[in-house]
This record gives sequence, C-alpha cells and structure tokens, in this order.
Amino acid sequence: MQHFLSIGLVGYLTAFSGFFLAGVFCFAVGKLGNRFLGTMMGFTAGIIIAFICFELIPGSLERFGLYKGIIAMLLGVALSAWLEGRLGEFHRYEKAGLLLVLGVTIHNIPEGMALGSLLHVSFPAGVSLAIMIAAHCFPEGLAVMLPFKQAGAKASKMLALSLLVPIPMSVGALSGALISSSSPLFVDACLCFSGGVMLYIACGNILPESKDVWRGRMSAIGAMLGFVAGVWLTAKL
Repeated sequence: MQHFLSIGLVGYLTAFSGFFLAGVFCFAVGKLGNRFLGTMMGFTAGIIIAFICFELIPGSLERFGLYKGIIAMLLGVALSAWLEGRLGEFHRYEKAGLLLVLGVTIHNIPEGMALGSLLHVSFPAGVSLAIMIAAHCFPEGLAVMLPFKQAGAKASKMLALSLLVPIPMSVGALSGALISSSSPLFVDACLCFSGGVMLYIACGNILPESKDVWRGRMSAIGAMLGFVAGVWLTAKL
C-alpha cells in the first residue's frame, strides 16, 4: 500500500511543481506590461502547439488509428467551443484559464497513468519520467495562470489552482499503478481528445488574446519562439 501511495504522491508533486512555480513567477514579476504579457501568451501558445504536434498526438494516432484519433480530437474541439459559449459571463481571461484547466485536467489523467505504470515497474525510471513531465508542466501552468493573473485573481486563488489541478495527475498515476494492464486504446483516446481541447485553447483563445494585448510583432515572435522551444523540449525530454 505504501508503494502505491508513494506513486500517487510522485504524480501529484510532478504536476504541482510546474503549476506552483508558474504561479510564483506570475506574482514575482509584479504588474505585467502589455508587451511582456502578449509575448509570454504567444510563447506559451507556441509551446502548447508544439507539444500537441510532436509529443501528445503522433504516438496516439499511430496506436489508436488516424480516423478515430481525428474524431476524438474534433470532439475535444467541439466540447471546448461549446464550453466557451457557456462561459460567456466570465471575464475573457478567466474563460481562457478555465478552458485550459479543462484541457490540462483531461490530459493529466492518461499522462499520470503512463507515469504510474512506469513507477510501478521501475521507481527510478519513473522518477526520471516525472522530471520530464514536470518540465512541460511549467509552461502549461504559465498558460493557465497568466489569464487568471490578468483577470485580477488573488494569490489565494492561484494557490488553490496549484493545489487542485495536479489531483488528476495523482489519480492517473495511482490508477496506472493499480491497473497497469489498462487498455492502451482508452489512454490514446483521452490523449487525442485532450489534444483537440488544447489545440482549440491555443489557437482560439491564447493566440488571439496575445494579439489583443499587444498588437506589435512581439506576440507573434513569442509564438514562434515558443513553438521552437516546444520542439526542442519534446526532442530533448
């Protein structure tokens, strides 16, 4: 039992570290200038798109099937579009942040299952994977925290997000360890679905907002640099 609890704890701390550091960063820099904010929003959108294209989707499509994977992605896009309409009463930045929380939550579950399965087989190898996952949790956390920061969220709300969002990763890790023979098709379907959610968020929310915040070239340059950084991260990690 202690072994499984340790796996769940590693899963939680993996996601928490990225989101907590992202929240600290948002408040440490104080009042964010529009140029910096637009650049950072573009940068995080670029990283998310690169992560979807080169890490999240390719293996899942190969295992799950091209057409079924595309359908799962389109379902994720459709759900995001529907939810965006239902969130009309929220501040525009809060809306983007809530949609991102949904996308991150969905994809943290199968990611946590993969982590938990590896931790169960080889704890040291699983910890190495946890470090890699934590590296891309930071830009995900930044993408979530920045909109709430701009919406005027208090530090307590940001801390609550940092504490709550990692829970699905922990649940996924524990489930992966307990059911290591879980159907890979279910995991791949979830990954494709979450890819559609996050693609809609990046292209439909973060990128347009980055241009609204700063209409200069830095928001576009930030997106390009983020994409390049995302390619580098997926190749190296």
